[in-house]
Amino acid sequence: MHSHLSSSRAKESKHFMKAILLLPVHSKQIRIPDEFISRFGNELNNVITLTVPDGCQWNIQLNKCHNNEVFLTNKWQEFSQHYSLHYGYYLDFNYQGNSNFNVVIYDTTSLEISYPITTSTTTTNTASNEYNPKNPSFRSKSFSNQYAYISSDFASKYLKLNVPIKLQNSRGNQWQVSCRKHTVNSSAMRISAGFCKFAKENNLSEGVTYVFELIKKVPVLVLLVTQLHKAPRGRHGRSAKEKHFKKAILPSPLHEKQIRIPNEFVTRFGKELGDVAEISVPDGSVWEMKLEKRNENIFLSTKWQEFAEYYSIEYGCYMSFKYEGDSKFSVVIFDATSVEICYPLKTSCTSARKMSEVETSENHGKHVISMAAKHGFEGAEIAANEFNPENPFFRTKVYRDRYPYAPSHFAKKYLKPDVPIKLQNADGKQWEVCCAFNIAKFPGAMRILKGYFEFHSDNNLSEGDHCVFELIKLKPVVLKVTMFRAVDFAE
Repeated sequence: MHSHLSSSRAKESKHFMKAILLLPVHSKQIRIPDEFISRFGNELNNVITLTVPDGCQWNIQLNKCHNNEVFLTNKWQEFSQHYSLHYGYYLDFNYQGNSNFNVVIYDTTSLEISYPITTSTTTTNTASNEYNPKNPSFRSKSFSNQYAYISSDFASKYLKLNVPIKLQNSRGNQWQVSCRKHTVNSSAMRISAGFCKFAKENNLSEGVTYVFELIKKVPVLVLLVTQLHKAPRGRHGRSAKEKHFKKAILPSPLHEKQIRIPNEFVTRFGKELGDVAEISVPDGSVWEMKLEKRNENIFLSTKWQEFAEYYSIEYGCYMSFKYEGDSKFSVVIFDATSVEICYPLKTSCTSARKMSEVETSENHGKHVISMAAKHGFEGAEIAANEFNPENPFFRTKVYRDRYPYAPSHFAKKYLKPDVPIKLQNADGKQWEVCCAFNIAKFPGAMRILKGYFEFHSDNNLSEGDHCVFELIKLKPVVLKVTMFRAVDFAE
């Protein structure tokens, strides 16, 4: 069990993750998550500095809107073009203080990109980046030499699904390929059928950016392919410097027991990995997990389920892994709001007034809850279940670092996503929070997200407590929260 959250603990979690969405949404700006702004917004200047692993630093303006939304603007478009960001990429922002961030960029294979080769650490593009053909064109990388991504604006104007086109190299040789949708609901496409042969016979390098220029439309559409960023001498594809990979938790029983390390990462570092991996977490914990090798795949297994339960890792969460060498990894965990979680404390979660009665003991290497604590949990649950207000209501149990859920029958009638509501305690004090749909196990249900941890902390809630949320006002929505604390029922 773990102590209630505090503002100081939230300040220790300084990462947020951003996914690049379809154009034009992220072509000119991206929004910083609200939860991150609630923690650090008061510290941020009008201009922030992004430092990328290639050594480049970018000064990008912040646009702060009246509704408290904050966006990266101004040079964001130049930054995006320089690193060839497009749909399916992710960025891990690590706040260093004083409006400075370190940024790691992941491509659609979930691996850290090979950064463009530059001759300086300024934001000025090198000559190799200034190639802008007069004809319609798009830029893409060769992903595992399996396909190339086509932006939605180019695809919708010039391409058709499964209709053969030609790729032409600088010598005039051509290869027939065809396109299909990048994702089911996407207007973007990928060059897939026939691309492997083209990539192999032209020695395309993994992670290197290419320009695809439309040079002919009839009778067959022809794209001239030109390498944009030069690969490092003597090396093809990613370098040993790019050691990060990202994992998204999917709604599958598979991720309850194990997760697979991306194949591209295994290709680069698989020979170095032993039978056991050490996973270091920002809270200071080190977890040993078995590396299970099956065919060409490698899985984190054994203690993965315990690890996932301990950190409340569920559908919608992300993890950023950095390989430290010798089968050792460091990891940062992001919740469904794309902000780094507040990690559980290792001390007891109960208040000091009954600490001795509810603290845990150790038996044969495993933590065992005392009988007093068990009675407290049961008592709080029984009391909450017996409390039935006349107004509409729902009940929740307090878990470590988890947001509470409003069930679908309540949420559909009274709540709206991203519309502020108030939580009110027995003393009449109120906290503003917002809700978002829970896309995991219970469609239609909502989570109380932004502002909840402040409410949680200010009211000294602990794991095992139970709360009843009662609707006492509709416009705006006010939920009175009656709290049943496990510590008050401990014997």
